[in-house]
Amino acid sequence: MISVIVPTHNRRTLLEKKLRGLETQAGELEVIVVADGCTDDTLAFLQGYHPPYPLQVLQTGQGYGQGLGAANARNQGAKAARGNLLLFSDDDVMPQAGWIEAHRRAHTHPRTVAVGRLILPPELRGSGAAELLGPKAFWWHVTGNNTSMPKALFEEVGGYDPAFSAYGGEDSDLGYRLMRAGMRLVFVREAVALHEAPEHRTRAVQKARQAGAAHVRVWQKHGDPRIAWALGVHPTLLAVKMALLPSLKGLLGGRGDYELAFAWGAWEALEASKNTRT
Repeated sequence: MISVIVPTHNRRTLLEKKLRGLETQAGELEVIVVADGCTDDTLAFLQGYHPPYPLQVLQTGQGYGQGLGAANARNQGAKAARGNLLLFSDDDVMPQAGWIEAHRRAHTHPRTVAVGRLILPPELRGSGAAELLGPKAFWWHVTGNNTSMPKALFEEVGGYDPAFSAYGGEDSDLGYRLMRAGMRLVFVREAVALHEAPEHRTRAVQKARQAGAAHVRVWQKHGDPRIAWALGVHPTLLAVKMALLPSLKGLLGGRGDYELAFAWGAWEALEASKNTRT
């Protein structure tokens, strides 16, 4: 059985759309919704929702309002999962037909991590929001959007690091540790999901700065220079970006603004860490 783990924070409308979409999926599944510090009507909706699949509802961050973060929420969902396969998929990611079965079929070999095809609405393409079209996938493509893996492998590497409690970093940190543990990473074209990414419509630049800083933390945690180059936060690369992007970003559309903000966020994090050490 596949356990679909859905962290959510105050996005009841999106969550309902996702859960009702899962009602049409073929295959044996359960869904675990982790309501992280929700203060809207998410819990009221879930109490009255009776889907055709088994549903568990967990709460984290009670009394905190802002929640404890997606990493912690996903870990709690994984602990409660009854399936031998975990499928991580955020509340703004809408599975398309055949999604569950495509992930299930991908796990024919041990230690497989399956990353599905992630598409964006046309108006968000090139905005910096996550999209993965294949045909290859790499460790930094392991995200909480459309990724499945054996529960035993997730537990072996220690799950998500809850220290990444703000936006960004927790996915690439997990992907790196899975790579070091010898995962067999596969791209599953048939496991299609639509990433609605609502916050990228209004807060793309802010999220880019946060992501840049978070990826620096991933590099600093592990100390592997391959991380800095793969995640785009190596100082040499950042210097080139910040020198060229102000004049060239107009040619890249919204992606240019995102990349420049990402570079600045990473650079500021690097400078802050230097000041801390001194």
